[in-house]
Amino acid sequence: MFELFDCDEQGSATADITRASLVDTEDRLGIMLDAMPLGVLIHSKHAILYANAGACDLLGEERGSLIGKHFLDFQAPDTDSLAFDEAFATLGRTIEQETVIVRSKNGCERLMRVITGRLPWKGLAVVQVLLQDITDQKRAENSLRKLSITDELTGAYNRRHAFYEAGLYMERTDREASPFSIALIDIDHFKGVNDDYGHAVGDEVLKSFTGRGHRFLATSNMDSAIFARIGGEEFLILAPGCDVDAAARIAENFRSKLAASPIKTAKGPLQITASIGVAERRPDDDSFDTILNRADDALYAAKSSGRNKVAIS
Repeated sequence: MFELFDCDEQGSATADITRASLVDTEDRLGIMLDAMPLGVLIHSKHAILYANAGACDLLGEERGSLIGKHFLDFQAPDTDSLAFDEAFATLGRTIEQETVIVRSKNGCERLMRVITGRLPWKGLAVVQVLLQDITDQKRAENSLRKLSITDELTGAYNRRHAFYEAGLYMERTDREASPFSIALIDIDHFKGVNDDYGHAVGDEVLKSFTGRGHRFLATSNMDSAIFARIGGEEFLILAPGCDVDAAARIAENFRSKLAASPIKTAKGPLQITASIGVAERRPDDDSFDTILNRADDALYAAKSSGRNKVAIS
């Protein structure tokens, strides 16, 4: 528990002035503040002096129990602290922080937009703290972002995002020091799966194939690599930091693991294999399409030589 006021005579005098201001605020503005859709705290350097109904609801406390506590008591551990010192330092300046994680009394964590600003009151220095719950907003934003960068069926990154990420690597100037390779993957005889077992089973295969791709990269010490679906049964691995030989070894490892374990479907287990073409960015490559075309040529060679193989361009 934080001390509410200083104990010396000067502190007591300023405390009386501050109390008077708070009483005036509650008498004149209390009903209006309680009707606000935001949480409002008036806070000294040491403790909460006033809380409106919105703040009580967000923090999960009764008004009486909030008084004397510190807002930082409600912040989740290991999160960025509210900039209280900065807020107290300058009159007339407001500080806005987004995604402050606040944990209420019942343990529920919410994301908050917090705006602090010092109030021009006599007596103790105090700041106004405005709290806005943005948990649902951030959840919606994250959902929209996920929809924009992932394939709806499989959950793999989509073509647009894969090409965007590839473009970032293409823009780098340290090309010789930082290799960048790709693996273009095609599921062998996938049309036959749809024709023989139906599109529902084909969708099961695509989802399971994607899951294996994600798990494979997650266990291959390739933190920056991504797995994307760029066509019907065509997938892409972006492998930054890998030269063509390293990328070929990774592709071969994935191919062999896929071939060794049938995919479970509603119509029973299916043996699925893939052909893979690998290509590396060269110093004179001026676009990602150039690398992709070489990988496509290598993929064609892998398929022409019997499928279920890895080829390098």
